[in-house]
Amino acid sequence: MTRAMTAAPADSQDTITLTRRSVRRFRLRREAEVPRLLRAMGYDDPTMLPDGESDGRRPTELASEAEESRQIQAMSKVVCQAALETFAGLRPAHQMERWLAPSVYEKIVARADLVAHMRAGGGSHSARLQFLSVRPCRVRPGIWEVSVVFADARRVRACALRLEAHRRRWQVTAMEMG
Repeated sequence: MTRAMTAAPADSQDTITLTRRSVRRFRLRREAEVPRLLRAMGYDDPTMLPDGESDGRRPTELASEAEESRQIQAMSKVVCQAALETFAGLRPAHQMERWLAPSVYEKIVARADLVAHMRAGGGSHSARLQFLSVRPCRVRPGIWEVSVVFADARRVRACALRLEAHRRRWQVTAMEMG
């Protein structure tokens, strides 16, 4: 059996012949073509979603409920820690923007500004948090609610979070901290 391996000239972008088959040479698609290509492949176009609306596409589509629960617990701890560091003036609020829905981000910024104004010259503390309890509850696929209880050097606090799958990552869509 003979194999025909002929390559097209370097300036041609049409075909490469391999074993009696013509294969289109890969070419980089323009960004404007991506939505059409995604629709042709059966995917919804994520850029067509209005801001703030969840598409329900989980970060890891094949993750088990236990694996998703571990992801949610880890993210909840990180978000609580980052929020407290923001309130203490140790972290800029914009670092949390990618994890939070716009309404939650605005609340965090407003509270951080209020705490900074009330603190006005007082020192900030960077006590390590001790997480006492993290309890995730799956509402439905792609939506989790979590309660987190943690302690710093001065007091015990609680935080309630709602996380939703949004464009293949988890996003905090509601947050209350006491």
